[in-house]
Amino acid sequence: MNEQLLQDPGVKTFVDSIHAITDMKDELFTDESIDVLINSINESFSSNQKTQAINQIIKNLEEQGTTKAEAAETLKSLKEFVNTIVYGDQILTGNKRKAIDAIIANMFEIFDVAFEKYHSYAIELPIMLEEGAQMPTYAHDDDAAADMYAFENITIQPHTHGTPVATGVHIQLPEGWVAFVLPRSSMGAKTPLRLSNSMGVIDSGYRGEVRAIYDNISDDPYEIHKGDRIAQMLVMPSYRFKANVVDSLTDSDRGEGGFGSTGT
Repeated sequence: MNEQLLQDPGVKTFVDSIHAITDMKDELFTDESIDVLINSINESFSSNQKTQAINQIIKNLEEQGTTKAEAAETLKSLKEFVNTIVYGDQILTGNKRKAIDAIIANMFEIFDVAFEKYHSYAIELPIMLEEGAQMPTYAHDDDAAADMYAFENITIQPHTHGTPVATGVHIQLPEGWVAFVLPRSSMGAKTPLRLSNSMGVIDSGYRGEVRAIYDNISDDPYEIHKGDRIAQMLVMPSYRFKANVVDSLTDSDRGEGGFGSTGT
């Protein structure tokens, strides 16, 4: 991985600038000039440049299909690698060390933010559509979930439970991601339909059709037509926990208060 990092234009630029400083004479780094130099270094890492660097790192991780665990290991190796090639066997002290530390601090801030935000950005999601099925769509640019469309005409009979409604959509989630099939607000407010499982969970290994499973709580049949918006799909990172068995938990204001403990 180290050789790949050396070829990265951004990393190479940072390393070259650090080497340029290490090659300069120590007497150039006076007490009077060091504060000005550090301010100049910090200003050179503009907000726009940092954002571009962060987005590029995230894009590279996504293209490589890096998992969260792999990303964490990559960040650790990246920092160790930078420290090794920058400092190595050299003993850098005084004002020259302060200048180099300023560059390293800005680099590591970019790394930390990029890896923190990784899996929180939009991903490229492979979607397979059965013939005639509609692609899930976002109604607005700031929507969190995409609308799903019925792939069939179907009548859901009164007081029935667990009727699947086809969408004709198959997805391939990356490892470390999950999709939720949720009811649309209008379905709950304007129709007698309720998702049987409240929320469908689609794991990254699932390759079958995404369906919405509905109950009809009314006395009348309810018709769904092909092309109707019947649900919405939310795609997000999935974090697994590692159990840490303890004898007690810390206190909190709420404590063991359960349902309704904070009032109606």
